[in-house]
Amino acid sequence: MKKDKKKKKKKKSSTGKIYKYLLVLLVASAVLFVAAFIFFIINDIPSVVALKDLKNKPVTSVYDVNDELTYLFVPDNRVFVTYKRIPKHVRAAFLAAEDADFFKHGGVDPMGILRAFIKNVAYGRMAQGGSTITQQVIKSMILGPEKSLNRKIREAILAYKLENYLSKNEILNLYLNNIYMGHGVYGVEAASQVYFGKHVWNITPAEAALLAGIVQAPSRYTPKRHPGNARMRQEYVIDQMVEKKFISEKAKQQMLKEKIDIREDDGVFADSYYKDHILRYVEARYGKGVLSRKGLKIYAAVDRRMQKTAEDAIKRGLEVYERRKGEYTVLYHLGQKKWDDLKRAEERDRKLVPVSKGRTCSLLVSERIKEGYAVFVGEQKAVLKMDTHPFKPGDVVKGFCTGEDRKKTPVFEAVRSLKVEGALVSLDVNLGYVYAIVGGRDFERSPYNRATVAKVQAGSAFKPFIYVTALKKGYTPDSVLHDEPKSYSTGMGRSWTPRNYDGKYQGDISMRDAIAYSKNAATVRLLEEIGIGPVKETIRDIGIEADIEDNLSIALGSSNITLLELVKGFAAFANGGYRIKPIFVRRIVDQDGTVLEENAALKERALPEEVASSMNILLKGPVQYGTAKGASSIGYPVAGKTGTTSNYYDALFVGYSPHVATGVWVGFDARASLGKGESGGRVCLPIWMNFMGSVLGRFPGGDFPEVSWTAPSGVTGEGGTQYNTNTIEGMGR
Repeated sequence: MKKDKKKKKKKKSSTGKIYKYLLVLLVASAVLFVAAFIFFIINDIPSVVALKDLKNKPVTSVYDVNDELTYLFVPDNRVFVTYKRIPKHVRAAFLAAEDADFFKHGGVDPMGILRAFIKNVAYGRMAQGGSTITQQVIKSMILGPEKSLNRKIREAILAYKLENYLSKNEILNLYLNNIYMGHGVYGVEAASQVYFGKHVWNITPAEAALLAGIVQAPSRYTPKRHPGNARMRQEYVIDQMVEKKFISEKAKQQMLKEKIDIREDDGVFADSYYKDHILRYVEARYGKGVLSRKGLKIYAAVDRRMQKTAEDAIKRGLEVYERRKGEYTVLYHLGQKKWDDLKRAEERDRKLVPVSKGRTCSLLVSERIKEGYAVFVGEQKAVLKMDTHPFKPGDVVKGFCTGEDRKKTPVFEAVRSLKVEGALVSLDVNLGYVYAIVGGRDFERSPYNRATVAKVQAGSAFKPFIYVTALKKGYTPDSVLHDEPKSYSTGMGRSWTPRNYDGKYQGDISMRDAIAYSKNAATVRLLEEIGIGPVKETIRDIGIEADIEDNLSIALGSSNITLLELVKGFAAFANGGYRIKPIFVRRIVDQDGTVLEENAALKERALPEEVASSMNILLKGPVQYGTAKGASSIGYPVAGKTGTTSNYYDALFVGYSPHVATGVWVGFDARASLGKGESGGRVCLPIWMNFMGSVLGRFPGGDFPEVSWTAPSGVTGEGGTQYNTNTIEGMGR
């Protein structure tokens, strides 16, 4: 028995030793693992030294034709300003919103994390973050947005290191200059320019509170797209400023009453086709990425007001077209349980931006009614007038307000959409300065420049080059042409018969009426008489470098040409017969004041003055009584020509005054039809009139100068020559 007890004791003793050994081994392993993990993290932590002397990256300023600052090229869209230049009320607003105790705690604030946790639980959502401003600097400038335990530990360590390396003021300045503020910009200076069009040192306390409110979620709180959300967030920041003793109750009430104007575009940070064209021009001459290495002053030919007018004209013109031909689209569908949430959110926007005629709003479809649909715009009831019924209750759609009915209920028209594109070029006919370029409806969506790069068929907008060649050969505006169908052999037993757009033929017709009514048959017969060679020579003389085919179909605009070249060609008529060089950049100066290049106006005689004068007489016909009838109603002397290609693939109008030539193109990138009847006169002319009617008042008055001349007796045509022809039906107008 005693021996058995001794054996049991020995067995228990050895088992206990094994457990102790395993426990020690486990603890040692854990300590080694933690030590190794800490060693790995510490060795993997980057230095904060680079944050000490952060400076502005090279800033390139672009000035317009009036030497007004128009664009900035800044790497990453960050503009660094010193701590002293940022007003106290701006610093206070951001501190109140993000980290009110910033100057009291260290790199990490445990109590702040606890307060944020309690607040988020109370609100049932993420109402407040627990990261300090120092941690946010580390996150945005060193570690990035990755979410992991490893990153949070490194963030905390780096935050403490940064607090020991930089002063609080320096850290706050880093934060204010580098925080993302939406719309592609960083820092308070860039944000002030984008939202208010002013420097940060000029913004008001109320504007500062609005900016501070954006930081938490820029896409949700941007006042450009969600004014109601932005206002709600601004009020929160102002309340925090009172609670944290940054401002008084009286100051709060003044801030809440202040009306803030938000600029529609992004100001000097806005992306545009013109800005992109300048960038490509500079990089082509001075090397790729040159603006990331050095700051320049670029004095461009753009007129910033004309550029904005051009962008607006294209946008409105395409919207008008889509109202005729677009497709009904649903933004998204909501179950009825979520209707109230949407109505409340939209109502916040409507309180700041009320429903008014001409405004586009989001509509919640409620039910079908006799007039179309009953809808909600925010909490307000409205009517969506429609003959068809493509929607169902719960659909959210865009609507264009057309006014009110007898009961003062807002009435809307459904917004239709298509992937239609448009382009516009406007230049000074004497200086060659290109005042405006619009290469599409939305640069961010499609940066491809349809004004300067895309080659399109010009349709009847090419006809003036046939007629000017005829004038050079002795024809006059009153010369008689033959407007009758004629068939031309295309080989292999086939033929091509150019037909007039309206199917009507006049027999004998004057040149001025033939171009005014865009007669295809008469123009092809004229080309046959004068010859293709002289026409190609004419377009080369006026500076058009497009390849022109050797066939009669060029009379109807079958050749591919850029809108810029087309406008450049028309400018030779307006300026008395001179070829001009389009100028986008007038002068470039480096940081040391050295002029790198300077581009002066270049004019060379391309047409006799009397020929150019006769072309102005001819091209007044379309705008006074022909295919562009009504263009002259803008109240200035103008001339121009419409263009429409076969199957309505392209629509154009190019017109000019004695000072400015402007061309407009509308079409689809996918070469789809705009629809029957959607000609240059219907689609493009209203855009052109909208633009030119707005800008021509800035130029001197006066009509085109008339030059009298006597045509040589007899006309030496080159008719009878056999030409290769393409089959192109219905091109014209």
